Amino acid sequence: MKNITCTENIKRVPVRGIGTILASEQAVTEWEGTLTCEFMEVRFNKTGIRNAIRRVFPNIGSQVLNGGNSFEDQLVLDGEGVQLDIFKKVSDVVDAQGLVRPHLEPYASVRNCLIESESFNISEGAIAGHNQSFKYLTPISFA
Repeated sequence: MKNITCTENIKRVPVRGIGTILASEQAVTEWEGTLTCEFMEVRFNKTGIRNAIRRVFPNIGSQVLNGGNSFEDQLVLDGEGVQLDIFKKVSDVVDAQGLVRPHLEPYASVRNCLIESESFNISEGAIAGHNQSFKYLTPISFA
């Protein structure tokens, strides 16, 4: 993964009392979380968040009544999405064999990520890229 961007938007609406045009409070009416991941492309079916979108099906159309799975069914029926656990590198540690290994700490956990878009780009003389965008249902929280 090359880059990751998480955004939580909160919509507020002014509440006014009778006989005044001034807002007495700003009530929260909407919350929305979005996440975008950028990757260096290796192979289309190997790059990206695993199981965010599955593309190996015998049929592209709905198979619900036949007891099968399809691309369409996976997108329409997926209410849970995937969970992304994000770690940050704190330092490098040299192990007993002399290999440098990163020391990682948990940074954030983003749950219920539902895929919204997937794209790739290939340019002459450049590293190919693969991007995925998600909406997530659960705000990031810390215990």
